[in-house]
Amino acid sequence: MSEFIVGARGHDFGRHSVEELLSSIGGAGFRCTQLAYTKAVEGVKSYADVTPELVAATNAAVQKSGVSIAVDGTYVELGYADEDKRRAEVAKALSQVPVAKALRAGCMGSETTNMAKQPTVSRREAQEALLRSLSEILPVCEEQGVLFAVECVYYHAMNTPEAVRMVLDTIASPNLRVICDLANYVGPENASVDAQRRLWDKVGSWYGDRIVAVHFKGQSFKPDGTLYSTRLEDSCVDYRGGFEMLRALPQPLLPVLREEAVPARAASDIAFMKSFF
Repeated sequence: MSEFIVGARGHDFGRHSVEELLSSIGGAGFRCTQLAYTKAVEGVKSYADVTPELVAATNAAVQKSGVSIAVDGTYVELGYADEDKRRAEVAKALSQVPVAKALRAGCMGSETTNMAKQPTVSRREAQEALLRSLSEILPVCEEQGVLFAVECVYYHAMNTPEAVRMVLDTIASPNLRVICDLANYVGPENASVDAQRRLWDKVGSWYGDRIVAVHFKGQSFKPDGTLYSTRLEDSCVDYRGGFEMLRALPQPLLPVLREEAVPARAASDIAFMKSFF
């Protein structure tokens, strides 16, 4: 049965030095983070700016703050069908494998490309591109002992439990894992509790043991199906059913990371999150 450690996404706290950033996250009551250097750290405009000196400063800040790096957030577009664009994104990911290892991060993490970014490409084509990208990234991760996790998102290339299972089965790497954002499985047509429970059954039984981190955010849908963000308390997400599934997993410890965190609301958000632990 899994236990949980509560954390937050780093770039919701703004751009700071790594010491200031981790101090702020820890001061808000979170114990771990998803760190995306290009979104959260002053002076980092590209992955080329993630220097050994910056990594060393990050490790020092981890020790000082007690906030661990649950996910090294590597935001890359793994589902680009355009080969030149796809290879450039893979190169970015490969450049960060040694960084994740040096940080002793729980995993590297990426989404799988919003379909709106390439509107003339079919989802099948995007998934084939995703598989090509992962087949190039995972051997390097295996060599360096780094886990690489992909996240299912309703409107991305990898968009359903079925798609996740296909990717895991096709790549078949022991270092390929999953970030589980309960909200990202839910669309307007499957937002009922019964429909969500069927999703959680698939996630838990098909690849629950491959989940390496959990995201936690609030969302709902307008009558026309438009997605919008909410406070956690107002969300349509079936957290209770989702955490019944997560608690039954064999992982001894899972980080649960608040997305879209508002530091001033951290205490009430943490209390709400922990109510499902």
